[in-house]
Amino acid sequence: MPVAPVVHIGGWPGAGKMTIGRIVAEALGGRLIHNHLMLDAARAIYARNTSESIAMREEVRGLILAHARRLPDDVPIILTDALADEPEAKTLFQPTLDLARDRKAPLRTFVLDLTFEENQRRLSDPSRTGSAKLTDTNVLRTLRDQEKLFLPEGAIVLDVTDMTAQTAADHICAHLEHPRA
Repeated sequence: MPVAPVVHIGGWPGAGKMTIGRIVAEALGGRLIHNHLMLDAARAIYARNTSESIAMREEVRGLILAHARRLPDDVPIILTDALADEPEAKTLFQPTLDLARDRKAPLRTFVLDLTFEENQRRLSDPSRTGSAKLTDTNVLRTLRDQEKLFLPEGAIVLDVTDMTAQTAADHICAHLEHPRA
């Protein structure tokens, strides 16, 4: 029996990574490890982007991924992240590569893209308030004006502007069933 894939879903804040990841995990019988598991834990204790917050985030990520390595081989693991295309991105993406390598699992990467207008609309959704998720559209504008999304090698870019979360998840699941050569 082949080892289930490690699936990485990246994209802008508010693109729908966690929602889509949750649908994919449910469809595949997998586990979702979304980036807010690490971020929210660190932000509960420390101010954002302090050395203490970054250290705790990495500690929590290491613990979560150590346990993910223990999952049965037939359990897909879906990870989400919002990484900018900058030198640190490769370092931040390395734990995902290591997880796939350690499990001897295929790594499938997807990046969600969407228009700024749709991204802004989704970011303003009331369901995002009360969490540590980004809701400030001015910060989003700055991010999108100054950064590009990190595209891991072989990533499939999905324009989710006009897609529901279910449709985007269906596209990901279809790619997983029939990966391109």
